[in-house]
Amino acid sequence: MNPNPALRSTLHRIARLTLTLLTRTTIIGQENIPAHGPLLILANHSSTIDPMLLGMGLPETTEGVGAGDFKLLFPANVIMAWYGLIPVKRSLQLDRASLKLMTDMLNSGKMLSLFPQGGTWEKPITDAKAGAAYLSMITGAPILPVALGGTYRAWDKVVRLQRPHLTLTIGTVMPPVQAPAQKSQRGDVLDAATQEIMQRIYELLPPADQRWYDELAATRYNLDVEIWRWKTREPIRLPGSAVLGEVLLKPNLISPLIQNAKLPLGPMLKHGVHFPADLVRTAATSLQSALHSSYEGYMEYRLGIDKSQQLYAALDALIDLTNSPGVGQIVLKPTSYRYP
Repeated sequence: MNPNPALRSTLHRIARLTLTLLTRTTIIGQENIPAHGPLLILANHSSTIDPMLLGMGLPETTEGVGAGDFKLLFPANVIMAWYGLIPVKRSLQLDRASLKLMTDMLNSGKMLSLFPQGGTWEKPITDAKAGAAYLSMITGAPILPVALGGTYRAWDKVVRLQRPHLTLTIGTVMPPVQAPAQKSQRGDVLDAATQEIMQRIYELLPPADQRWYDELAATRYNLDVEIWRWKTREPIRLPGSAVLGEVLLKPNLISPLIQNAKLPLGPMLKHGVHFPADLVRTAATSLQSALHSSYEGYMEYRLGIDKSQQLYAALDALIDLTNSPGVGQIVLKPTSYRYP
C-alpha cells in the first residue's frame, strides 16, 4: 500500500467538483474531525456514490477500504488503485491480510474510513458486520460516526440531471470498544458495540433516510410463479421463493451479477412478463453456476447461510420447472409487503 499523494489529491478534487456540479451536497460537523489519528471513521452505505461523498468531507490523508471479492469495472478499478484503497475480500471467512493492513494503519496513527454494513445492498441499518468494532477493540482507535443521506439510487437522479440533495453529517467521537474481561464474551461485546455505532449513525441521518431504513427492516418478500403448460395457466409455489423474490427486488444486491459478472438475467428481472422456459432456464442456471464458482460466498456474506441455502433451493426448483414436460412460458412476479 503505497498511494501516490498527487493522484490521491487529484481524485479528491475531481470528487468535489463532480458532486458540486451534479448534486446539492450539505456537509455538517467537520469541526468534529480530530486533528490526528488513530481514528476509525464509520459510515452507512447504500450507494457507490458514498465513497465520493465521504471523501469530500474528510482529510485527504484518510485511508479507506474497497471491494476485493470480485473484479471492479472502470472507473472503480482505477480509482481504487490510484487512491490506494485496501481491497477486502468480503466473505464469512476473515480476510487476515486486509485485517493486518488496517490494523497496521491504525497502530501507526492514521485515520481509516470504512462501511460496517459491508456493501450497498438494501438492508436495515442494524444489519452490519462486527469487523469495525473489532478493529477498534484491538487497536484502541476511537470511532467517528458519519451519516450519508440521500445517496440511495442517487446516480439515477444524476443521470437525469436532477441534482439530488446529499448530506454528510459528522457526529462526535465515540470511545474505543473495550475488550471484555473474559474472551468468551467478546462476540456479545462486539455485537452490542456494532449496534451502538449504527444507532449513532442512524440518529445523524435525515428523517427520509431513517424512514427508508425503517421500511427495509419491516419489509418481507415473496415470489409468485406462473407457468403456461399446454396453453393452460398454472400457479406454482417454489421452495425458498421468498428469498428469491428478495434478491430480484433489490437492485444493489443483484447489480454486480449483471454489470460485473455479465450474467444473462433479463428473464428474471422483467417482472410479470412471459418468457420462454428455455430463457428462464438459462438465466437461473447462469446465476446458480456463478454463485457456486466465481461468486462463491457472495450470497452467504450478504444474506447469511440459511437464506442462501433457500435461494439455491429456489433456483434448483425453477430450473427443474423449466424442464417439466409441456412448460412453454414462465412468469415471475416478486412482491414485497410491510410486516407487521
